[in-house]
Amino acid sequence: MIKAGYPADLTARRHTHRVLAVGAVAFAYTVVMAGGTLTIPLYVLWATQFGFGPLITVVVFIAYVVGVVGTLLVAGSLSDAIGRRPVLALSLALTALSALGFALADGLTVLLISRVLSGVATGLITATATSAIGELVRGRRAAAVLSTAANIGGLSLGVVTAGVLAQWVTAPTHTVFWCYLAACAVAGVSWLVIPETAEETADRTARWQPRIRRPVLPDGASRVRSFVASGVLVAASSGVNGFFSSLAPAFLRDDLGVSNFAVIGVGVGTLFISALLAQTVTPAALLRRDIGTALLAVGMIVIEAALWTHSAPLFIVGTVFAGAAVGTLLRHGLSVTDALCDPGNRAELNATYFLFLYSGLVVPVLLLGFADQAVGTRASSTMLAALVISTALVGLALGRRTESTSTPDTFSRPSTHLTPVEENHE
Repeated sequence: MIKAGYPADLTARRHTHRVLAVGAVAFAYTVVMAGGTLTIPLYVLWATQFGFGPLITVVVFIAYVVGVVGTLLVAGSLSDAIGRRPVLALSLALTALSALGFALADGLTVLLISRVLSGVATGLITATATSAIGELVRGRRAAAVLSTAANIGGLSLGVVTAGVLAQWVTAPTHTVFWCYLAACAVAGVSWLVIPETAEETADRTARWQPRIRRPVLPDGASRVRSFVASGVLVAASSGVNGFFSSLAPAFLRDDLGVSNFAVIGVGVGTLFISALLAQTVTPAALLRRDIGTALLAVGMIVIEAALWTHSAPLFIVGTVFAGAAVGTLLRHGLSVTDALCDPGNRAELNATYFLFLYSGLVVPVLLLGFADQAVGTRASSTMLAALVISTALVGLALGRRTESTSTPDTFSRPSTHLTPVEENHE
């Protein structure tokens, strides 16, 4: 009886260990991503405290993007070379260090340095955690859902939590980050149960050198077209993220008369919560690039109407549409990327995808910051909406050129099949 039951017990223990490992990776991913949005409701407080305006707010936000993009270019494939566990540990350590910097910040310089460190941590964990989840979770759809849920869930959790704390605690620009450091400590403990999932090779560490790397693309023209189309679409949706992650709180306060930090946090968090729900409850058949583009266009138009008419309820409606678009396009792109990965370059290709995502933050947000000072809020936001929608249409047009022979349903493929993908026939 003991011998007969032993394999089943062993299988159960392995399953339990795998579930714990997946949960630990997802938790660490969520915590690091939350650190990227904790600052959003606090910008208006720092602006008053340190005496800067919308353009400097954009610069502080861009410091985060610089950290992310620079890390993806230099170290996007690091976990392919040295393993997932050490890179996850490094990301958590840098996240904690950035939080300590925010908690002790006494000027703009410390804010900028802390934002860069937070960006570096995000750049390290996005490709690494996404790859680790893909290697631990059986099934491409489940891996894509969990990765995007941790990513977007962390973003929404960060901004909502910071908004609520800022409304109710004393010295919110400090207290928020002391609380966050406790979450980082818990994530550090959970890291202990994460196994190494990267493929072992004899010369693994010798293959990586700290230099700026050219972003990789999959082989084959149709595969490249599919990958780049998803990248352009997620870059377009990043323009929305950039607006909500930098100047949206000031717009809500100055143009819509919202002064409650908890309401601001929830208002901005609605974008990320809507994105999360779109990824987790929407049927796979509806997670298409054309549907995502349509939702993005509707969302931006409604948000613009809200800003021009000073309507907070209309702003929330537009935010829900825009968030659904962000979630749809992000999950679509992650699924396409996962289907095009080879075991030896999973983190590297994921890094290229996230490079599209974070690069899409820079131009729209900079444009918004300069235009806000030059022509005012409403005109600058209209320019942003036009740029986001036109970029999405370019990505949609590029995706439609993908040959019909490479358009099976991404989610119906076996996890080992690595041929060109797109969603359902369009």
